[in-house]
Amino acid sequence: MNPSNSSRLLTVEDLAQLINVHPQTVYKLIYCRRIPFIKKQGIGYRFKREDIERWLAEDTSMPAKTA
Repeated sequence: MNPSNSSRLLTVEDLAQLINVHPQTVYKLIYCRRIPFIKKQGIGYRFKREDIERWLAEDTSMPAKTA
């Protein structure tokens, strides 16, 4: 049974490519606890796509309207 792409956990490299940043930026977000992540001993950091999509939606702000 193959898991669907939407339920597959993302790696740091996958996430960096998805949000168009350098992998080091992803590590900085993890260190500052600004992004939802999973840390498994011996595996490293992983991310649930649905958590990242929610994080992106919540972290998106609209520019202020000017008069």
